[in-house]
Amino acid sequence: MQNVHSIEKKYWYLNMKKQKQIFSLAIVITLTVIIYSCNQEAAPSLYVVEPKGSTPAISGVIPANEALAGVTEVTINGSNFSSVKEENLVFFGTAQATVLQASATNLVVKAPTLIKNDLDLKIAVKGVEDFSNIVKYNLLEAVGVYYPFAKGVDDPMTVAVDKNENVFVYVKDKGVKKISPDGKLTDWAPKGGESFFFDMKMGPNNILYGTRNLRAIFQVEEGKPSTTYVTFPTGISIVAIDFDENKNIWTAGSGGNLYSVTPGNLIKVSTAFPIDYTVSSLRVYNGYLYVAGKKDGEEAIYRYKINSNTSLGNKEKYFDVGAKYGLNKIQIGAITFAEDGELIVGTDQNDSFIVVTSAGTASSLYPGMIRPIVKSLFWGTKKNLFYIREYTDAGSILHTLVRVDMQKLTAPYYGRQ
Repeated sequence: MQNVHSIEKKYWYLNMKKQKQIFSLAIVITLTVIIYSCNQEAAPSLYVVEPKGSTPAISGVIPANEALAGVTEVTINGSNFSSVKEENLVFFGTAQATVLQASATNLVVKAPTLIKNDLDLKIAVKGVEDFSNIVKYNLLEAVGVYYPFAKGVDDPMTVAVDKNENVFVYVKDKGVKKISPDGKLTDWAPKGGESFFFDMKMGPNNILYGTRNLRAIFQVEEGKPSTTYVTFPTGISIVAIDFDENKNIWTAGSGGNLYSVTPGNLIKVSTAFPIDYTVSSLRVYNGYLYVAGKKDGEEAIYRYKINSNTSLGNKEKYFDVGAKYGLNKIQIGAITFAEDGELIVGTDQNDSFIVVTSAGTASSLYPGMIRPIVKSLFWGTKKNLFYIREYTDAGSILHTLVRVDMQKLTAPYYGRQ
């Protein structure tokens, strides 16, 4: 029988042998890890700073200095932009623009709806620490109420503009008011027998000429109520009016005729031109008379070459409204022309201005911004096109005077001098 000392010695020996085995195994594992690690690339540290791109820089902006808020596409030239649209952050002041196109040297953005001058235009690129340099920029109002007539009290119905950018408005049952370029409203002429005019043009000697859907044209001088200028046969209703470059008046409505009126000291000579449609608006442009007409089965803008005050060329269909938008789908309130030949058609559609190019293509102007219904329009001497908007509020039909910044000039109005 083994004694206690021998038993303890045996256990100590076995324990030491086991520890040596564990130690040897640990050495093998450690060496294996070291050898394996030497064949691997080191994992990047979470605290390693990745290289950043270069700071974006603005070298130029088109259009320069200013654009229409919510309308204009602004081109920004420079360097170090991202070719990924979403990685470019373009700010006009605190408002962020929508990036439409992007490259390393060029961004095209939609101007935000902020209306303000002297804004800081700057660009940030995701992953780059610094903003670009700052360019001062103005965002202008594209469409807005021009004069705040008292709602439900003063009802503006018709608009015209003289050569000095004074705006004349016929206020229902209150006569003609004048709004100066600095926004001052004054009485210009008291009302006559009419309650308002359907169309109104500024003529020679600063005299206004108006129509009332009656068989007559009226004239209004400053400080005086309207008087009858010329009358037409029974059954004729005159709605639209314009002047040609020789100061002849062209006019129409319903009743089967277009008319020219040649002014004279003692008499006015009227010449009739038969038509088979009713007229809502007309405009003289570049030697032609353009007429918005409607009849059963057809709605169009027609035109006639003006040979003289007593001679018109053949009717041409300039733009087929019914074919483009459907018969009886659009109500045309007024038409006019831009200096570059674009036809502007004011309608009752949600996007109320239709632009028709000389090539015959049609599109909406400033989608979502020009509201219906267009009842009268007149382009000033600058970039401002004014229109009377008819709308319904709480069951009442109301009107307001709206200004549209067209970013271009009007074709000549031959009546105003």
